[in-house]
Amino acid sequence: MLGDLTKEEIEDILSSNVIGRIGCHTQHKMYIVPISYAYDGESVLGHTVPGLKIDLLRLNPECCFEVDVVKDLANWKSVLAWGTFEELAGQQADEARQKIIERIAPLMPDDNTQPPRMGPTSPTRLATFENNPIVYRIKLKEKFGRFEKH
Repeated sequence: MLGDLTKEEIEDILSSNVIGRIGCHTQHKMYIVPISYAYDGESVLGHTVPGLKIDLLRLNPECCFEVDVVKDLANWKSVLAWGTFEELAGQQADEARQKIIERIAPLMPDDNTQPPRMGPTSPTRLATFENNPIVYRIKLKEKFGRFEKH
């Protein structure tokens, strides 16, 4: 059976996951990239270094965000949201950074169980916050969710 997720199910998926994908574009390029994130009930919070994602989002801050929960090909849930990218500074950036750390840190393997910089949730990733000067949020304006269950 295919169906639409309720508002509560959408909020639960956004709140209970830490890996999603940002979709951004300009007139000449589309880009979809996975990120680690925290969700504060209104916005997706993230941090990064300068690169293509930030270049595109600065040119066009309108973007989308997507999260999947997949048990198998016949049992999945997916949330797609649209919003606006905003870089944060000062106290707003500090507060967002703290929310990201609080959300992601409990899920981190220790340095002995995973090689350094192995993806968005490695222990070294959190240690690079000082070197990741860009803290941002995507203020979500519209959210939609679908599921399949057999």
